[in-house]
Amino acid sequence: MRIVLIDDDRMVLETITLSWPDPADQFDTFESFEALKTLLYSPGFADVDCVILDLQLPDASGSQILTEIRKLSDVPILMLSGWGDTEFRADLINRGIDDYVLKPASAKELHARVSRLTKRSKGLPAVELPDTIAIGGLSYLPKDRGLRHGLQFTELTHAEAKLLEALISAGGKPVARNDLYHQAFGRPYREGEKVLETYISRLRQKLEDLENGSGNSLQTARGIGYRLATGSL
Repeated sequence: MRIVLIDDDRMVLETITLSWPDPADQFDTFESFEALKTLLYSPGFADVDCVILDLQLPDASGSQILTEIRKLSDVPILMLSGWGDTEFRADLINRGIDDYVLKPASAKELHARVSRLTKRSKGLPAVELPDTIAIGGLSYLPKDRGLRHGLQFTELTHAEAKLLEALISAGGKPVARNDLYHQAFGRPYREGEKVLETYISRLRQKLEDLENGSGNSLQTARGIGYRLATGSL
């Protein structure tokens, strides 16, 4: 998992990251909203699996940051705080948080809660995918979230996999740009942005790097969005 951890207490950041049970998980840590902005407003934020957010920061409240994140993404958000009564927590849940944990919280508890949130947010695909899907001369393995060609294997990011599976589930038919934004990034398309194009380009390059010509399977549907020419193995 890729986790964004936002807290103005450096000791809290170090305690959580150093005690985290799964060393394979990746953390992006920030001590202020200003520091977070570079990632939040970049295409890379679509790769984030969960946000752990402190309620009080030096330059913004957690509820303000929550509102800003929800304008861009439906990524699971766990609020971390030293206070908050039941009515206050209920209000935050209504505004878009997915969980609320009172400090002090152990890394083990946070890991369990984050794992549950990310599994729930991914849900089930609209169409059940086979174990292996052919894309040109390559194979996409949904369970491993990666592309295979012979002995070569390339892992996809969370957002890349969601985008590819949305195209696969369409069975070769074009998928509208706005639908791809919702399925891959959890939000609607905003006029003029190029986030989708960036991810399409990255996917094409990963396909092409494994086998020349495979990138051509990811096709532009003019005036609509994109389509993927695939066949199941």
